[in-house]
Amino acid sequence: MSCLEQMPLHYTPATEASGSQVTEITMRSDAHLSRPMLAAMMIELSSNADQRWLCWVADRPLKPLLSADSHLQGQKILQVVSNSKRDLSEIGIRALERGKSHTVAIMLDRPLRDDERQALEAAALAGSAECLVIFMQP
Repeated sequence: MSCLEQMPLHYTPATEASGSQVTEITMRSDAHLSRPMLAAMMIELSSNADQRWLCWVADRPLKPLLSADSHLQGQKILQVVSNSKRDLSEIGIRALERGKSHTVAIMLDRPLRDDERQALEAAALAGSAECLVIFMQP
């Protein structure tokens, strides 16, 4: 039997203080657990004690991706929806640099390139923020 421990995205042990500000996850778009897991992550992140907002950057709005029983009332989520998928990482970089959000969640349909990952990391450090990259596999 194995045990899984869930750590908050903003948890940084003293030994990992210089770790990455960018967290990448891969989810299957057709998996029945992807939507509830995505909803739970966004609700948890939006209820962060930090007074800044969670920023959602994607080619589609967040609400349709969440289940009908997800309660987003009172949550601080800023949505930036772009029809151009190639601009999403650039939008995320600008959002991170500004520091108005504690976390910027970017949903992509492809893995990050190394240069994008480095730019997101630098922007997150500049804005004292975290970046969550969600790669949705078909």
